[in-house]
Amino acid sequence: MAKVIYIWLIRIVSWCAHFRRTTTVIYLMSFGDNLDFIRQLNKRVSGRLTVYYLPAAQRAAEELVTTGVTVRPFHDSLALVFRLVPVITRAADVYVDNYYAFTAGLYRHPQQRVIQVWHASGAVKAFGWDDPQTAKRSPQAQRRFQAVYNHITDYVVASDKMGAVFANSYHVPMSRMRGLGYPRSDRYQHPDWVDRTRAAIYARYPQFKDHDVILYAPTYRAGVQFELPTDFDQLRLNQHQLLVVKLHPHLAAQADALVQRYPQNVVTVPEFSSDDLLTVATILVSDYSSVIFDYALLPNCKKMVFYDFDRAEFSRTVGLQPDLASWLPGPRVTTVAELSAALAAPVTQQPLLSFNQLWNTHNDGHATERTLTYFYPK
Repeated sequence: MAKVIYIWLIRIVSWCAHFRRTTTVIYLMSFGDNLDFIRQLNKRVSGRLTVYYLPAAQRAAEELVTTGVTVRPFHDSLALVFRLVPVITRAADVYVDNYYAFTAGLYRHPQQRVIQVWHASGAVKAFGWDDPQTAKRSPQAQRRFQAVYNHITDYVVASDKMGAVFANSYHVPMSRMRGLGYPRSDRYQHPDWVDRTRAAIYARYPQFKDHDVILYAPTYRAGVQFELPTDFDQLRLNQHQLLVVKLHPHLAAQADALVQRYPQNVVTVPEFSSDDLLTVATILVSDYSSVIFDYALLPNCKKMVFYDFDRAEFSRTVGLQPDLASWLPGPRVTTVAELSAALAAPVTQQPLLSFNQLWNTHNDGHATERTLTYFYPK
């Protein structure tokens, strides 16, 4: 009941505010990995941009400040209702990088664009109406979900495939999909960023130069303690291989515990992100993470292995894309023995061309400029 009252309060405040309009551009930020796009957006709209960020993105917000971008913190509260809701309602454009529940109550004037710049180029996991948990929610909650989806006028996507996933998962028309590319993917196509990142990693971890780095980047499981199978200590690597485990930042303590439990097999690299580490990885081991779409763009991408030891449970509780098995660019394994064998197998030509054509269609290194030109023609 509290959520219903909260949304109605937002709706009332938003309706009262919509009679005035501004030229402000708003970016709601929950992920701090799209900063270059935000900086370029700020230049394109001549400083009319204000970034409102959630606490998890504070470090990224601090980086934006150094380049002249205006930032403000926010979180769900009465302050949001009376301070942020009128600002968003009156804005010319609103960018969202995630699902923001409070937008279900916003009133959108006809000229306003609400533009989704998602935090992943493709989808392995199910979401929206395809999430198994959605069917278990109350009709009121389901209406709120759909109100959020309906509020978005433009979905920036990297492929028709991802556009179809959004259209199906959110019950919105394909006509709202904008095949412009995923702005965050541009850096993977720019040798200067790749070389600079790789050099920084090698300077801190020179041993990586002499090994085939296997990056194990499992997806974040909300509310779940990540635990590897008890036989993980039976993993076999050759003398030239080194396993780097990169868990979600929220699981730093668990990452340390893995090192203590498997000192012969596990290395952690807290100073660099998963995105950074992709530049030095010869092999990527993942499960349901969208990091695979980024890795496929890099020239050092030699092999992907999908270690989904909890496949049945994850599919039941979270959900997976129904056609997943038809396009994964590598073997799926569920046991440590199978994982060892997959890592030991010779590197063969992976089906990356068809995979990239399917998911990274417009990720050619120019997605940022193409997106900005589409919404703000010169």
